[in-house]
Amino acid sequence: MDIIETILQESNKFLVIMARFSALSFTPVFSASYLPSIWKVFFTLLISLIAWMAGVADAFAPPMNTLPFILVLIYEIVVGIALALFAQFTFAGIQLAGQLLDTQMGFGIMNVVDPLSGIQAPLLGNFKYMLAVLVFLVVDGHLLFLQALFDSYRVIPIGEISLQGGFAAHLIKSFGGLFVIGFKVALPITGSLLFAEYILGIMAKTVPQMNIFMVGMPAKILLSFVILLIIIPLYIYYFGVLIEDMFKQIYQAIRLMI
Repeated sequence: MDIIETILQESNKFLVIMARFSALSFTPVFSASYLPSIWKVFFTLLISLIAWMAGVADAFAPPMNTLPFILVLIYEIVVGIALALFAQFTFAGIQLAGQLLDTQMGFGIMNVVDPLSGIQAPLLGNFKYMLAVLVFLVVDGHLLFLQALFDSYRVIPIGEISLQGGFAAHLIKSFGGLFVIGFKVALPITGSLLFAEYILGIMAKTVPQMNIFMVGMPAKILLSFVILLIIIPLYIYYFGVLIEDMFKQIYQAIRLMI
């Protein structure tokens, strides 16, 4: 009986660990639609096994009743998804910037399939999203997120989540930062297009016989791509700053959940 009870306890600990690590399915890289679901499940099981062998749940005593155990599973899923949300906010802001630029450039009606999410995405939004993912991988963001999940066990013991008022305010602030990120990323090209509109307006007044619409659209597209090529190094640097700030928000969220 002692052996059976021990096996049941350890299996319950493994399930609870896997509940928190299921957040990997919602992070920018691991949630890619082209990854087969079986691989996502296998990877989650593998990381959960490593965490179980590392002893992150040694101090946890699984409840004997079903309802308290289900509540613990729900708490762990909430912790994992909450941490994954902060990663998604940053990348959603970058994609929002692409949506704004596509509208300004006249590409608003043309969408492409995002290979990571599998949904329709704006052309420039998809390009900047992929660029941000590459920067994320270059700085080992996927490994840093795994490290954040492991570190969360030091601050948030299993089943002891407490969503204080500060966490809600932090979550709302991070969601609002999504629009700030979109504005900052879109600002260089949007500002250039605004200046181009001003020049085209002057030309329309001084040379009324010129078809400004036929001239303006190709000119704005050309100008946008020239500015984009010039500031790509700046984007790469800024995306690195955003990813660093993203992990600061994640660790702050961990401290606010206890």
